[in-house]
Amino acid sequence: MAAKVVLTFAPAETHIDEEALRQGGAEFQIKSCGLNEDELIGVGGDADVLIVLGVQPFTRRVLESFEKCRMLAVLGIGYDGVGVGAATELGICVSNNPYYCLDEVSDHAMTLLLACARKITRVDRAVRGRQWRTLTDDIHRDVMPPVYRTRGRTLGIVGFGSIGRTLVPKAKGFGLRVIACDPYVAASLGRALGVEMVDLDTLLAESDFITVHAALTAQNRHLLGIDQFRRMKPTAYLINTSRGGVIDEEALCTALSRGYIAGAGLDVTEQEPLALDSPLLDMENVILTAHTAYFSNEAQVELWGWPVEETLRMLRGEWPQALVNPNVKDNFSRRWRKI
Repeated sequence: MAAKVVLTFAPAETHIDEEALRQGGAEFQIKSCGLNEDELIGVGGDADVLIVLGVQPFTRRVLESFEKCRMLAVLGIGYDGVGVGAATELGICVSNNPYYCLDEVSDHAMTLLLACARKITRVDRAVRGRQWRTLTDDIHRDVMPPVYRTRGRTLGIVGFGSIGRTLVPKAKGFGLRVIACDPYVAASLGRALGVEMVDLDTLLAESDFITVHAALTAQNRHLLGIDQFRRMKPTAYLINTSRGGVIDEEALCTALSRGYIAGAGLDVTEQEPLALDSPLLDMENVILTAHTAYFSNEAQVELWGWPVEETLRMLRGEWPQALVNPNVKDNFSRRWRKI
């Protein structure tokens, strides 16, 4: 009997290689579940592999209902909705897409940094507001200042995983000193990349730009709140292309309105889409890009191709290459007596 592979959401278009799955002995189906636990339980009960979004709530309750599921193949990098501990106990492999959109997101973070530093969007809005003829009086006096040279300033990276590391040479190309904070990364790795690993308080105090690249966990939700913003320089900018929940958004609005920090470039927010009454929408010192940092034509190929490769490895009796929970192997083998 063919293995059953289910995509748990219905995108506008999908580039899943169904022929490769068929040749690998799998039947492919699309069943849209959104963020509903009961719907996930309904579609996952008889699936061997689920290709999922990392924000979907694969809680212990959901995972315990699966009788056949051997792997969750997460479509992107983040898997904050997945109960990895429960999956491990239940002998379910969790695989993510660790090489997906590294250049895109690091490019986007650098773009937001430069746009904040040079006040690109504010000047653009001023010009579109027909202020060109009074350029010296209005833009130079009211819109641009203060603007500081980027070279020689300090970039602090919160979360020094693959994307943060990919950003380093790009930032150094603009003459930035780079420091990073990540309790799970050895100082020796930072030194190899020319980056000083520091604690969060040091990073907050020394950075002119802070860019967040941390996975969202129960431990770091609202990692950056009002106390952290008050420790930052009033001339500093905050960039976030990771997960909105890492930042306390209400505290950020307070910090921005009271001048604790100079501004922010946000690709992600706690609520997506952003609420229409969000104060962020009316703040001149905020750039918002609607969770688009991941996108490029090349990244789309990576996005859809890797979960299929991981699924085919599982169906061949091999371990996934991007196994998030490598300590699942004993429980997996006991449950399935395979691999």
